[in-house]
Amino acid sequence: MNNKNFKFHFKNDKISRAESYDENLSSFSEAMEYAYDTLDELNEKNSGYRIIGIYEILSLRKNDVSRSKTNY
Repeated sequence: MNNKNFKFHFKNDKISRAESYDENLSSFSEAMEYAYDTLDELNEKNSGYRIIGIYEILSLRKNDVSRSKTNY
């Protein structure tokens, strides 16, 4: 099975912070598992995070720059 691109968004209102991640995963079930594992990790550092979005990216823009190539 081909990997799919997923985008994840998490928000913490207590500390006014949001986190976004891009990952290549094989299925939406795997994406859900990744999201909840990441949520647990974020909440270990600062409690109050919640998942606000999990998206399967169906196509990339021509000018798309992956997160690994930029300084966020």
